[in-house]
Amino acid sequence: MKKTIKHILALTIIFITLLIIGIVYSITNTAKADQHPMFPPGTMKQTMSPIFCGSAPDVYGHATNTFKQIPIAWADVKSKGDPNTPAIAWVSFWYSEETDSGSMFLTVVESGETCLMGYGMQWKFDTDALLDIVNKSFDEGNESTQ
Repeated sequence: MKKTIKHILALTIIFITLLIIGIVYSITNTAKADQHPMFPPGTMKQTMSPIFCGSAPDVYGHATNTFKQIPIAWADVKSKGDPNTPAIAWVSFWYSEETDSGSMFLTVVESGETCLMGYGMQWKFDTDALLDIVNKSFDEGNESTQ
């Protein structure tokens, strides 16, 4: 009888130990899976900078017709950088080979406004990095829809 109780006690201790290890492992993995890259606190600060915005069709129309630019890259902007949240805005880069100018736009989903975040001339591109991106896209079957 004492042997049976000892075996049951030993099995219970092993079970509880494995259960605790499983819970700790699960919590640790869940926290890592939910993490996403963010700037450390204090790195960035909110500023009141003059940003010019307008309706998306007007802004994109002028980018295309006036500045001869076409969109060459775009991405979703997620709340707090969390990939599991819906897009709150879209960021896009437009470029004109003819004028060697490029614009970075941010379109806010809720308002439909598009803001000019930056404009530059005489662009230098890292062609090796761009080719790597294109080649990887072809390898994964993610060809451009343009």
